[in-house]
Amino acid sequence: MIDRKTARLLTLAGMIVFVSTIAVLLARQFNLGPVRPAPDFRTFGPPTAPVQIYEYTDFACPACRHAAVKIDEMMKIYGPGLRVSFKHYPLMNIHPWSLHAAAYADCAGAQGKFKEYAGLLFENQGTWAQSKEKPKDFEIYAARLKLDWPEMQACADAPETVKRLKLDIAEADMKGVNATPTFFINGKRAVGGGQLVDQARKFDNLLGRAAKQ
Repeated sequence: MIDRKTARLLTLAGMIVFVSTIAVLLARQFNLGPVRPAPDFRTFGPPTAPVQIYEYTDFACPACRHAAVKIDEMMKIYGPGLRVSFKHYPLMNIHPWSLHAAAYADCAGAQGKFKEYAGLLFENQGTWAQSKEKPKDFEIYAARLKLDWPEMQACADAPETVKRLKLDIAEADMKGVNATPTFFINGKRAVGGGQLVDQARKFDNLLGRAAKQ
């Protein structure tokens, strides 16, 4: 027989699970949930830009590679009107080295070369993404960019790097991200490059309204 104290604890535990479930469902429905600032090396554009884009991406994802090109084009067109923050969401069940790629990209960012290293990862997906052994490409790209490879290795294994990646993944899960790339443009979800382009058609209006304020 369960005593009264145990019954109260079980009831409390059930309520916590229920409230947590409702919170997750609301976050997914209304695009709520925590949005931690991305590190400076993963953020491009002024903080006051009228269009704020958060992208959850996977370096081994072909659609993410195409979306990266679109983002670069948009930043050239809209300049200071856009701020883009990259978040990692490696789909490790289908891309076995994407978490490693994310870690090395961040560690390249710590040496001032995030965008350049990310570009090499996207450009050369076919040579490393499906490798059966840990790709040597990560070191090759570091050498090409004249980065300190031993420092990158230590950085990739560092607890703070692992924690930052896990927090990105947890945040994406909280927001109901289940595909890459997923964008949140001024809080509105867009999945894939097609929806990104659809939303971009509204940027002129957003920037025009911001200029009048």
